Amino acid sequence: MNDWTNSELRVERAQELYEEGRLAEAAAELRAAIEVNPYNASWHFNLGLTLEAMEDYEHAVEAFRRAGELDGQDLETLNSLGVNLSRMGSYAEALECFERIERMDPSFEPCYCNRIITYTEIGEHEKAETMFFLARQVKDACPLCLYNIGNSYFAQSLHDRAAQCFRQALELDPKCPQVHSRLGETLWAAGKLPQACEEYLAELRLNPGDIDSLLDLGELLMERKEYDQAGEKFRRVLELEPENAAAHVQLGDLAMKRGRLDQAEKAYCRALRADPKYPGAHSRLGQLLIKRRQYAQAVRNLFEEIACTGEDPETLQDVGQLMMEARHAECANVILRRLVELTPDDAAAQHNLAVSFFLMDRMDEGIRHCRRALKIKPGYLLALYNLALAHMQKGQLSRARRYAARALTVAPNDRRVLLLSRRLGMTGLWDRLRARLVARPRRTAGKAPPKTSP
Repeated sequence: MNDWTNSELRVERAQELYEEGRLAEAAAELRAAIEVNPYNASWHFNLGLTLEAMEDYEHAVEAFRRAGELDGQDLETLNSLGVNLSRMGSYAEALECFERIERMDPSFEPCYCNRIITYTEIGEHEKAETMFFLARQVKDACPLCLYNIGNSYFAQSLHDRAAQCFRQALELDPKCPQVHSRLGETLWAAGKLPQACEEYLAELRLNPGDIDSLLDLGELLMERKEYDQAGEKFRRVLELEPENAAAHVQLGDLAMKRGRLDQAEKAYCRALRADPKYPGAHSRLGQLLIKRRQYAQAVRNLFEEIACTGEDPETLQDVGQLMMEARHAECANVILRRLVELTPDDAAAQHNLAVSFFLMDRMDEGIRHCRRALKIKPGYLLALYNLALAHMQKGQLSRARRYAARALTVAPNDRRVLLLSRRLGMTGLWDRLRARLVARPRRTAGKAPPKTSP
């Protein structure tokens, strides 16, 4: 048997391995065949498909590029190249592939369908909608197009339109993968929680091992306070994938809601063993340690969260807040300063930075950032309340009353604001009484006040 014949057998073997789900072995067989005959475009294409199934998009792109060099007129190769470039975030190059296909064959519907995805990813939703209508001129009933444009509507928070598209996709193909889950997510976002649960369950009936749907359904059940059922979903994920960090974190959150701190700590630690950089795991553990007043250890975990996540604004906001709860106002201040640099128009960031200054007894700087928060969000209750407190502590009572009055107009029934307003009112009354007593002449003990002339 010569090398060429052996290569053909390797390709046949790769096909069998691919169908069995043994993707790494299939890729190895294809690479071995390509070493002998690197000029077969279909072998490079099959290698690209295998790597795509392994979610190794970078090497899939290389394989599809090579297949395209050998056969530049193959539309499927160009389409697959565009899809994987889009998955890598190379959107401009992906669009070039799809546009090239359109020039070669305007009736090739996937070049429009996939541009819906790409335009949605870059936020150009009008162009995504244009591609949807062009695709319908070629193929009127395409569940994938409906799914893709539904995602565009969802990204724009057009939940009713998105749900309508997902339902139409299911009418065309009741077994279309992920559509029930996406419809469930849309209904969840629209506040229709029972209907959302039904859609996730429908997805799981089609695909019982869908880990993402199990995790989403578990979170949804937690929101509905159906904690036992939520726990079942997360434990089911761990049966399928024991090292799934997300499931461990969710079980930790569930234990926290029930006040079971030891159980929560074990779950968070398991998540970190499975994935030491899992987003949110260190900060959750830090929050738990704060509840136990183990502040030094909590701070170490909070710094680990930033090291893992980087300068993500949401993470900086959460960690800065937790640092203040851990009684490390100086650390919080450094973190929140960076947050304000990244998001200067975020009222909450400005306010939290102000609070860190107040905790450090740097009142003027705190007042300045509270005022900035109010410029961004004029009715920001916490900023108004803290400004009133700060001015009261500085003895600037007229300013304190002014901010307290503004806070009352925003939240007339807020207990803290009412107490502060009463406190400021009593302070003002005592000052007026004291001023009158000082201005009035003293009486001599036992003597009547002198009479004035008529």
